[in-house]
Amino acid sequence: MPEDPGRRQRAELPVLVSAAQLRQRVMRLSTEIARDYGADEGLCVVAVMKGALVFLADLVRHLPMPLEIELVNARSYRGAQRQKEVKILNDIASLPLSGRHVLLVDCVLDSGQTLAAFHRQIAARAPASLKTCVLLSKSRPRSVDLSPEYVGLEIPNVFVVGYGLDYENRWRHLPYLAKLPKASRPEEDA
Repeated sequence: MPEDPGRRQRAELPVLVSAAQLRQRVMRLSTEIARDYGADEGLCVVAVMKGALVFLADLVRHLPMPLEIELVNARSYRGAQRQKEVKILNDIASLPLSGRHVLLVDCVLDSGQTLAAFHRQIAARAPASLKTCVLLSKSRPRSVDLSPEYVGLEIPNVFVVGYGLDYENRWRHLPYLAKLPKASRPEEDA
């Protein structure tokens, strides 16, 4: 029987957060969000794609309130290189956010530039409330003053893949988070 190249690829990636740990943290986040909003309060979840896709799907399945989901996209990396400016690829002004409770969901709080850019644009739409939720927060200095209300896990300042996160659109399918091998890892800020 031929060797599964995906199995070899997965074996080379050191697991940072297991699938079981991710499930537990997502459940905790959904419990906190449900407690804060209540089961009857409508919520508009705005998720940053593509990285937050898996996290979003798991999170919203456990939220009891009426939900609407909007997807937004930005580019802050080109391959392994972090760009100086975040390029928002959506027209936030066209989203029906005025007077609504909005939860901005992203996979990783890294430099904070992407989340801050979306937060500013959504806040300008005059929502009834605006909170942020990230699966991961990297331990590193940030140039933006933004503290998400909901954080799943604090992780070291390493490049991770899996659970929707990628490097050059690979490894999103992994059910866990793995540290990208040194040979493939983009340069990380000190």
